[in-house]
Amino acid sequence: MKRYLLYFLIVALAAAGCTKNFDELRTNPNNVDDATPGSFLAPVLYNTIVTDITRAHRMGNDLVQYTVHKGDGIEFHRYYFVPTEADYFWDREYNSLFNVQDMYKRSVAYGDKNFQAVALTLRAWIASKITDIFGDIPYSQALLGDSLLLPRYDEQKDIYASMLKGLDSAAVLFANSGTLTYGTDILYGGDVVKWKKFCNSLRLRLYLRVSKRAEMNSAAKISEIVNDPGKYPIFTSVADEACLNFTGIDPFYNPFYNARDLDFNLSKAPSTYLVALLEERTDPRLATWYTKSNGDYVGVLSGYPRSKNGIVFATPTSNLQANLDTTRRLGTILSYAEVQFILAEAKLKGWISTATTAQTYYENGIKASMDHWGVTMPSGYLTQPTVLFDNQLSTILTQKYLAQWFVGLESWYEFRRTGLPALPVNPDALNEGKMPVRLYYPTSTQLLNNTSYKEVVSRIGGDNPNIKCWWEK
Repeated sequence: MKRYLLYFLIVALAAAGCTKNFDELRTNPNNVDDATPGSFLAPVLYNTIVTDITRAHRMGNDLVQYTVHKGDGIEFHRYYFVPTEADYFWDREYNSLFNVQDMYKRSVAYGDKNFQAVALTLRAWIASKITDIFGDIPYSQALLGDSLLLPRYDEQKDIYASMLKGLDSAAVLFANSGTLTYGTDILYGGDVVKWKKFCNSLRLRLYLRVSKRAEMNSAAKISEIVNDPGKYPIFTSVADEACLNFTGIDPFYNPFYNARDLDFNLSKAPSTYLVALLEERTDPRLATWYTKSNGDYVGVLSGYPRSKNGIVFATPTSNLQANLDTTRRLGTILSYAEVQFILAEAKLKGWISTATTAQTYYENGIKASMDHWGVTMPSGYLTQPTVLFDNQLSTILTQKYLAQWFVGLESWYEFRRTGLPALPVNPDALNEGKMPVRLYYPTSTQLLNNTSYKEVVSRIGGDNPNIKCWWEK
């Protein structure tokens, strides 16, 4: 279950001239040959969502100005990436992807269609994140596992076509009732119908993501899903959303439960932009997410210059609420609120013909986000000038931005897709003031799969944070 790390070991030994006993090196004595499909489920879910949360805390939240790091060394709010930033994410996500592929193969062998559908759903979720961070990535050959150690990089358009084809297949593989047969399901307790809703809701997310590409036929696919809720059910309440329940029982802890305050909350202030956005709307989520400083919410200007690190660190500000280090709400994969905002955008653009208006979807999304965070929407919230629905996409996406607070890197992907909300750019920001749109490929693949690396870099036009991926163009 550590194939990708094993791959690095084998290739490194090959580079050193070691040619003996490869079969022995590739045999993991801890593998269980007769493992059920369900034996992969809990580890994949937990490890992947932990990867998402920790990358959101370290990188994504600063990029989209949910937070600003108060100190040296972490400069995402300045639009600066170190070349080695991708290594942790790449290794963990590919490890999960390979385990999901094993889940799929075993579910086929067992003849379990529900688990085949679960595996296809998880494969699309994980692979979409990897390709949305890097663009072209190893995919079709990489999924062959140990049989191919130096995989080529697939083009993102082909990866998306494959992922969505798999999701479309999964949507009709799920049964209409019942429970999963094997393993411990820490997401839905084995409820097949909720998994089916997750699959179709994820289809909405990914078809929307590639909607600039006419060849993906996104408007028609979204309409097909929405117009046939019997065949393609989607989330209909907060109870349906894909949110991992951190039980607080080993090993399913919130990944920050034992982090130092300095590492988790005290080093992270809200941006001045976000504080103003929330205060202007008298938004109750502000108090749930951030502390006050001397009775007020005090943010930090995103992109402040390096020369002011010491001043910013020493200045009292608001910070992340410390109790977020134990809450289950950080474990969100895909929320009911997000689905409502997707439908609001689709309705606004004329893609769907439901009786529900774009305004209703929009207002449902706001309420769903507040329900998710356990706060009550204030009377008159929806009629404020800054919240009132006005048939503008920017209004929908501003509230979607708030609803995706700390949901992996989703707000970064959405900003790259739409340019909304219009985040202010500090004149002292690096990278010529441009939001980075990808990470550098990890150093491990540059070293160990150099031929494929050089080929892909030549194809996409370089390995730097400003190379847009296929669905952004």
